[in-house]
Parts: sequence; structure tokens; C-alpha cells
Amino acid sequence: MTMNLMQGKAARFVPIILGLLALIFAALAAMFASQAGDLEASLAEAHAGASKAQQDAQAAKKKADDALKTASTKIAALEAERAEAEKLKLLLAAIEPQIAPALEAASRVRVGKPDARAAGLVGLGLIGQVAHGTKNETALQTLDRGLAIDPANCAAIHAVNLGGAKKIDVTPECAALLPAAAPAPAAAAAPAKDAKAAEAKPAADAKPAAEAKPATPAAPAAAPAAKG
Repeated sequence: MTMNLMQGKAARFVPIILGLLALIFAALAAMFASQAGDLEASLAEAHAGASKAQQDAQAAKKKADDALKTASTKIAALEAERAEAEKLKLLLAAIEPQIAPALEAASRVRVGKPDARAAGLVGLGLIGQVAHGTKNETALQTLDRGLAIDPANCAAIHAVNLGGAKKIDVTPECAALLPAAAPAPAAAAAPAKDAKAAEAKPAADAKPAAEAKPATPAAPAAAPAAKG
């Protein structure tokens, strides 16, 4: 009898226990499902971030490649120009001995205008500078001889100044022969810097001037004393 009673009571609790277990399993399943959803969202976000980073890296690489290509093209063009300039220098150096006697002879002619007589020496000096460098002594001496005949020869004045051994004053007419040099960035920024310094000047600097104002009326007071 007791045994049957216990079995009856146990039979009543079994559905309750099973219900509780079902609720626990349902809660655990919901929790795991929520965590799985969060993980999937995080994973999708990570994939999107990785994809964007890859796209940005590809765009940056393309930009760098384009910049490198442009720089390489410019370098190649400059190298080609330098090679052409070197060839011209070699050609001028080769022809210099052949034309030097004729240009020298033209400068020794006593008739004609000074600028025409000096033109041969100036041309020979310029050829020497192009072929051997602006500081070439022989070329500078030839230019000096040309200036001795025609002191106002602008080409010779500029060429001698380029040599750097001495400085000759350039007249406005001669200055117009070559393009003006671009102003240095520091010099261009100097007025702006001075203006900022003037704006930032402390107000205390104006105080002594205000205090010195009473001294002004003293001058008229001294005038009658001097008169008397």
C-alpha cells in the first residue's frame, strides 16, 4: 500500500520535472541561439571590414603605382633631355677649335661697331661655357676680352656672372634678357610672418605711450618762461 502511494506521488512529479527540464533546455537553446546570432553578426562585420581594408589597400596600391609610373615617365624624359644636352656639349666642343680662329680674327678688325667686333668673342666664350662649364677659365677670359671691346654686351655680362668669379652690375635692359628668378618661399612668407607678429603684439606695449601723453602739455608751459 505504501509502495503504491509512493509510486503514485512519483508519477505526479515526473511531468513537473520533465516540464522543468524542458524549460531549462529551451532557455539554454535560446541562449546558444542568441550567442550564435551574435557570432554570425560579428563574423559578417569582420568579413565586411576585411573586404573594405582589402579594397582600400588595392586603391592605395593603384594610386602608388600610378604615382610611380608618372615619376618614372618624368625621370625618363629628364634623362633623355640630359642625354641630348650632353650630345650638344660634345658637338660644341668638337666645333670650337674650328670656329675659334674665325671669331678671334673678327674681333681684331679695327673697323665696325664695337658690338659687332665683340660678338665673335662673346659667342666663342658662350660656346666654351656650354662645352666645358660656366666656370671654365678660358671661356671667362674670352668673355672678358669681349667686354673690353663692348662693355654693354648683355650676353657677356650674364655669362660672366654665371661663372661666379666676379660680379658685374646688370642694367635693366640686360635684366630683361633672361627670365626673372622666382622669389624664395621664405622671402614670400616674411611679410605674412611680420603681419602676424604685429597682430600678436601685447597690449602692454601701448601702455607706456598712454603714460607718456601727460608730458605733451608741459611743452607749451615752458614756452612762456623762455619768452620772458
